[in-house]
Amino acid sequence: MKQWLSIILLVLAGAGVPAYAQPVKIGFVDGVRIENETRRANDIAEGLRKEFSAREQEVKTQESRIKALQAQVSGITDARERELKQREFQTLAQRFDQTARAFIDDLDRRKAEERRKYYQEVTVVVTKIAEAGNYDVIVQEAVYSSKAVDLTEQVIKALGGAVPKPAGK
Repeated sequence: MKQWLSIILLVLAGAGVPAYAQPVKIGFVDGVRIENETRRANDIAEGLRKEFSAREQEVKTQESRIKALQAQVSGITDARERELKQREFQTLAQRFDQTARAFIDDLDRRKAEERRKYYQEVTVVVTKIAEAGNYDVIVQEAVYSSKAVDLTEQVIKALGGAVPKPAGK
């Protein structure tokens, strides 16, 4: 019984001795730079612009018609004609509000979808880099990080490279 007690005490005493831990390997990625500077993110934004350009033009055209009609209404002196133009104006303004709201909702929804897909892609790339480099942790936000732990360039390259900078900048 005393032997068991001695063994238990030795084990407990050993648990109190600090073990020398291996150093933790930490990496950092700048999420803002990845979103702003990668060719892939730029291609996604350009695709959304193309996808929604026709609808955006339609909204702008409706807005121009409403402004023109509003200017006409203020210049009409005949009460009956003015009332008809005001009704037409109100109908167009309601349609415009609905169209503009639907456009913004659809654009926001598509942006969110594309952003979600893009961040899943970024996560896969960062995970591969972390596993290949035997990193213990990769952080995205930091108050300070040295160039030694910054993996942002590797991630940008893995996502198709950086967006070419315009000449003269």
